[in-house]
Amino acid sequence: MSLTLTISTAQLRNAMNQLVVDVGADGRLLLKEEMRLLLSEILRKTPPTKSPKGDEVRFNARQRGNTAVENDMRRLASPLDWKNIEIPSLAKAVHGRNIPVINAILANLGGKWKGKTILPNVAAIQASHLQNRNRYGRIRGRYNQLSFLGDWSKYTRTIKTRVGWTRAGWIKAAQAVGLTLPAWVTRHRAYAPGGYFAPTPSNMTITAINGAIKIPNYFERHVVPAVKQRARSMQREVAAIVAGRGSRRGSLAGTKAGQAALK
Repeated sequence: MSLTLTISTAQLRNAMNQLVVDVGADGRLLLKEEMRLLLSEILRKTPPTKSPKGDEVRFNARQRGNTAVENDMRRLASPLDWKNIEIPSLAKAVHGRNIPVINAILANLGGKWKGKTILPNVAAIQASHLQNRNRYGRIRGRYNQLSFLGDWSKYTRTIKTRVGWTRAGWIKAAQAVGLTLPAWVTRHRAYAPGGYFAPTPSNMTITAINGAIKIPNYFERHVVPAVKQRARSMQREVAAIVAGRGSRRGSLAGTKAGQAALK
């Protein structure tokens, strides 16, 4: 999925127009400042995000993303390590990857083994993962599935390498407006498509393009709230500047508001 983001909401546009017309802001620089602030808010809301304040254990965004992947994969299929299986016949069959014997043993077991089936290889894990993800791309609930530890670990590592992919679609735009992204996002630089179009004297718009969106309903769940929040902040800021408050914005450096901030 590709998303083209242009600062065009009425609230943001009106607030910026007021700064240009009433305060004397540099329009091109103001657009760049606002895209930087808007992208910062979008990135802050784009999964994976940092643990909320108040969580007993705090994780940074990448740790939280990796943990979410592991939790989803454990809900999908429990990894079997033959060394930790207390039933000798089952341990031997798992060690030898003997699928018919494993299924025959599982069919006669009760307790925690009752109703379990085994995914025979990485391809089967992938197929089950794609089939059972919800509309947000997550695994909810638990499935009576088992997998070989090596297969489970291999597929889980593959999914972890995708953490940060959607954020990476904003790399070009972020760099253009002066934002620095972490290495776990920029590692996707060569593959995550995206773009940026700067304002020109004949076209006073600024556009960021993200062609790496894999998160379902990304625009509605993450971009729209960020745009609305940025618009509210901008409206409050403009009201304060018009009322006489100073501002350290570069776009206002040559205005009364910019000079007031230096006093």
